[in-house]
Amino acid sequence: MARPLRIEYPGAFYHVMNRGHRREPIVTDERDNERFISCLERMAGQFHVVVHGYCLMTNHYHVILETPEGNLSRALQWLNVSYAAYYNSRHHYVGHLFQGRFMAVLVDAGEYLDALSRYIHLNPVRAGVESCAWAYRWSSCRYFVGSQKAPDWLETNRILAGFGRSRAVAKQRYAAYLSEADQANPFDNVVGGSLLGPKHFIDWVGSTFLSAKKTDREIPQLKELKPHPQIEAIVQKVAEHFKMTPERVLASGRKRNIGRDAAICLSRELSGLSCQALGRHFGGVSGASITMRFNAVARSLKKNRKLAESIKLLRRVMTNS
Repeated sequence: MARPLRIEYPGAFYHVMNRGHRREPIVTDERDNERFISCLERMAGQFHVVVHGYCLMTNHYHVILETPEGNLSRALQWLNVSYAAYYNSRHHYVGHLFQGRFMAVLVDAGEYLDALSRYIHLNPVRAGVESCAWAYRWSSCRYFVGSQKAPDWLETNRILAGFGRSRAVAKQRYAAYLSEADQANPFDNVVGGSLLGPKHFIDWVGSTFLSAKKTDREIPQLKELKPHPQIEAIVQKVAEHFKMTPERVLASGRKRNIGRDAAICLSRELSGLSCQALGRHFGGVSGASITMRFNAVARSLKKNRKLAESIKLLRRVMTNS
């Protein structure tokens, strides 16, 4: 099984989720629920993490965490192990309580924190457990909407601040936000199973934390998350390698243009652009022409060792691998 990609740094925000083994219950009564919330509180204090929201369901939990010290894995390992030890002892349970490694999505808080908060607080409503999200006892929602004061370890100000200057107004608007009809699932936009944010955030994470990593067969998400080189950079590198001008590399209609063949092959593989978009760069040809040329070059690499070596070298330079 491929291990999940963990990107940890001080100040990061995450949506964390874990399920019971084989989707079996992780809580069975009020005492279990209270113990899990107590473990969550102890984790926040012991590891100096900030809890921005949570929802505990029968067979899974959701938590929004901020890690000022960049210690997500240590904090969550403690939470899962501590609660599992309690549960197994109390219920005479043998084996794994949780299905395995927790899922953590690194989040651009400025873009998605509100949507994530709404998503996890509406879990009991979607499951048909409650008709009103803030009526559910085992989530943080009532602290965002009702008059009950939030515990010291739960941070509600960061999210509520976006709904109004007055706390009373912010809570009213947050309640209305929960009730909006048009509610897209924020997880539809997750990249590589691990990142949620706009393009500049994805690119920043890729260039900061992943650009130096080599492709790891056990972490297939790396391929999707690695930053794509710009087509202009690809063409420039190809032109320098073959001692050509970039204009000649891009020009269509020339026979035996080895630089163009290499650039098309590498751009198709690395740039992330569609064949139609690549066609506009390479002399205004069609996307189908790019596909046919790419396939022809790919077939020729077994015979043309010089071109194969050139492409291999250029690929290594542009992917730092």
